[in-house]
Amino acid sequence: MTRKLQKARERSFVEEAAKHIGAAWDIEDGERPDFIIVEGAKKFGLEVTQIFTGQQNRSGATMKTGESTRLKRIDALRRAYQATHDVPLWVRFTGRLSEETLANVTASLVAIDFPSKPQLHEVTLDEGKGLRVQAVKACRPVWHYTDDSRGWVDRAPQRHIENAIRDKAEKLPQYRSAAGNDVRLLIVADRLQNSGKLTLQGDAAFDLQGFQKVYFFSRPEYVIDLEPL
Repeated sequence: MTRKLQKARERSFVEEAAKHIGAAWDIEDGERPDFIIVEGAKKFGLEVTQIFTGQQNRSGATMKTGESTRLKRIDALRRAYQATHDVPLWVRFTGRLSEETLANVTASLVAIDFPSKPQLHEVTLDEGKGLRVQAVKACRPVWHYTDDSRGWVDRAPQRHIENAIRDKAEKLPQYRSAAGNDVRLLIVADRLQNSGKLTLQGDAAFDLQGFQKVYFFSRPEYVIDLEPL
């Protein structure tokens, strides 16, 4: 994932989180921290990080690595299609994703001539060798792999949260230099993907490691302020 795409994704997390907590945040891009937030007379820095379930390796979550590879393949198809027809589609891929099974998807979607179809027009393509593609003419483009959104939920993510706070706290001096003393952390568990299926249940308190606030966003369901120890 390119830095530009990553930044856009982080911003979308922040915008969604603000809606959940009913906050009127004016979001300005930053670097360290990721964003500078203006809320009325208040101004603070906000760093964003994701946590993942599943097996971990040196580069992060093994499950997330596979999801990222599939996401890149699907995003390349989206861009290729929109270069021909700039019509937003909701496209769901189910089954086997490979160069072979994806080879003709763009041509098949272009041949349907979605620009001439009414809103919500839907088709199902059988690309052979175990891949099924469902496409709907929509209001905005959403292309995703359905198999990456199914799985069990980790209901005890405390260790993942603690590790994320500790890792980001090492950079607090840099964040404070750019944003002042009020620096906050948004931890995102993206439950729309298998790698992010984490939810926090029951009472739990955390060492915030110097952050003024730490928000936990179990996306898309809820955002909470973590209780400090």
